[in-house]
Amino acid sequence: MDRYINVVVDLPLKNVDKPFTYKLPQRLSDKVVIGDKVLVPFGNRRIEGYVVGEGKKGDFEAKEIIKVFPFGPYFSKKMLDLARWISDYYQCYLVSSLKAMVPSGKVKVKKKRVVVLAQSIKESKEIVESLKSRAPKQAKLLSYLIDNPEDRLISTKLAQKVNTTSSTVSALVNKGFLEYRNESVRRDPFAHISFKKTEAFSPTSEQKIVIKEIIEGLKGDRKPIMLKGVTGSGKTEVYLQAIDRVLRGGREAIVLVPEISLTPQTVARFKGRFGEKVGVLHSQLSSGERFDEWRRIKEGKIKVVIGARSAVFAPFNNLGLIVIDEEHESTYKQEDHPKYHAREVAVMRAKKEGALVLMGTATPSLESYHRAKDGKYKLIELTKRVKGRPLPPVEIVDMREELKEGNKLMFSRSLYRGIEQVLDKGEQAMIFLNRRGFSTFVQCRECGHVMKCINCDLSLKYHAQERGLRCHYCDYQEKVPRICPECESLYIKYFGVGTQKVEESLNEEFPTAKVARMDVDTTRRKGSYERILSKFKSGEIDILIGTQMIAKGHDFANVTLVGVVTADTSLNLPDFRAGERTFQLLTQVAGRTGRGDKLGKVIIQSYTPDHYSIQFAKDHNYDNFYEAEIAFRNATAYPPFSSMINIVISHKDEAKVIKNTNKLGEILRSKILEMDSEEIMILGPVQAPLAKVRREFRWQIILKGKDIGRLRDVNNEALIELKEIMGESDIKVSVDVDPLTML
Repeated sequence: MDRYINVVVDLPLKNVDKPFTYKLPQRLSDKVVIGDKVLVPFGNRRIEGYVVGEGKKGDFEAKEIIKVFPFGPYFSKKMLDLARWISDYYQCYLVSSLKAMVPSGKVKVKKKRVVVLAQSIKESKEIVESLKSRAPKQAKLLSYLIDNPEDRLISTKLAQKVNTTSSTVSALVNKGFLEYRNESVRRDPFAHISFKKTEAFSPTSEQKIVIKEIIEGLKGDRKPIMLKGVTGSGKTEVYLQAIDRVLRGGREAIVLVPEISLTPQTVARFKGRFGEKVGVLHSQLSSGERFDEWRRIKEGKIKVVIGARSAVFAPFNNLGLIVIDEEHESTYKQEDHPKYHAREVAVMRAKKEGALVLMGTATPSLESYHRAKDGKYKLIELTKRVKGRPLPPVEIVDMREELKEGNKLMFSRSLYRGIEQVLDKGEQAMIFLNRRGFSTFVQCRECGHVMKCINCDLSLKYHAQERGLRCHYCDYQEKVPRICPECESLYIKYFGVGTQKVEESLNEEFPTAKVARMDVDTTRRKGSYERILSKFKSGEIDILIGTQMIAKGHDFANVTLVGVVTADTSLNLPDFRAGERTFQLLTQVAGRTGRGDKLGKVIIQSYTPDHYSIQFAKDHNYDNFYEAEIAFRNATAYPPFSSMINIVISHKDEAKVIKNTNKLGEILRSKILEMDSEEIMILGPVQAPLAKVRREFRWQIILKGKDIGRLRDVNNEALIELKEIMGESDIKVSVDVDPLTML
């Protein structure tokens, strides 16, 4: 009897965002399951796709699939259900959701040709005796393999072990005493690192209560848990002990971290506790390393996965716990399609698989804390640092006053003295800046012209090392002009402060200090995170300058000073979350000091020192900040009191963009009138804050209302109608449900 299957093809297009039925050839009729990756004919092309269900014979003769790819199934029925939820909720193509779950790049097993004994050890020993007098090198090589049967070495490496050459190996192969064998090789990203074994710490009285609550959650209703713990309160140890309980119950765990820079430290903690049971998934791994880790997870060789947001899709079959460390971080939201939020996906996956979600942070996102207050999440707290260590005192410096008193340096007098004292004592400092590059922009002082990217409506950033200008969106680069391209003036000046400029100033002011910078530019190469952090931990670096990647999670006992050069950067963004982001960032970066036995101090430089987010960060007072911020959100009907969808239309022809965005606005308004829904608001159409990126003009519409389901429905209907009007157009329409930024 013929068998048919439904396949979602790898074409992210609206008219093919549905399963197509294919016939299985007889040779594959019993070998294909849901989750398999297949090659199918599609029109006059051959295209990859994923099996999503059984099919039925239709009125037309179904085409046969061409082949099934190895290593399947790539996802389970539960993960397929999750992909469908992501596709529906975030209004993206199902194939995009599925591709987010499976390994990208070439998926193949790496092989090497190793040398092994061709007979039993007993027989090999007899051969050694016969060779000792006439071929001593061959005898020595055979003896090595007899003593080390687990060594799987290629010919040259084996020869080196006994101080001989590959010709000795070849001679033994020709005699039939050795043989070559192709064996798979694991591409282990941590093969070069030896992890020190650690034991569980004795929990504090607060940690005991928290761990007990988590264990009850694992057994009980599995309501998501929000662990609100001040910086340095031992949240990681709580995660470790909760995971230990999960593993002892025969289940598996995922640990999400917001920054790849946190992965080395987190991996060391978890590998030290759980050894080879720990695997890693993140974008800094090569495609081969990612595939090998994914395959080991799928085969049950890994029980704990650590990684950035995509690790939420780790192919576990018996998931018990998902930990989301630094839950508030915006990096958990995917910027490209599918634009999912890892927290929401984790909660939905846990619900489908009977697992528990544990979110930990010192500064919960307003949405999550509001859910905890409403009882949708269970709230548990750690209010004290381990060993009774105090939270560091925070000093706010008004940079307007510094300027009035004649200090034109980027460092206030207080921060300058603080750095001097740290260096004198042989301690370390972290200097935080929410920018990379040397200067923020380059401007002509004569006519005011700012050097902008030719592809994007954005100022170019000056980078000292390259002595050039660079766009941080499309990577366009050009040299700094000698004269202004507008008025030909010679008065070209650099404005603003970047990490490179801070590094240069520190080297000038403190020439004996060992200074390093950690930002996107210095961490492009593989392993650069580990190298910089390892040097800082060992004391080879006195002052570490960084952007957001140094602001959270790191634990260095000798850091006694944290300086924030400009606290106002994130406050000045056109975004209703600006205050929340500023408070979170300052609180997190302040938490990097005073974590050892030495007392720490924080100095925050600001031009708006009286802003409530800065004042509450000074006092480490999340609850008062929350009350002030939640009142603002309630008054303005922003999340969590409403939901939002951001629709961005882009194209190289601005007239087309404006025409179609206005048309979409008209369709949306008519749909809302039909629904008689006054609660749905339309903001726009307007030019997007980032009006041009990569030579494409951008306009946007924002939908806002209390019911996300109704917003999605009206948006979906309107986009279908717009698509019918546009026809086969190359205009891009990007939908962001629950956006974290309006840019």
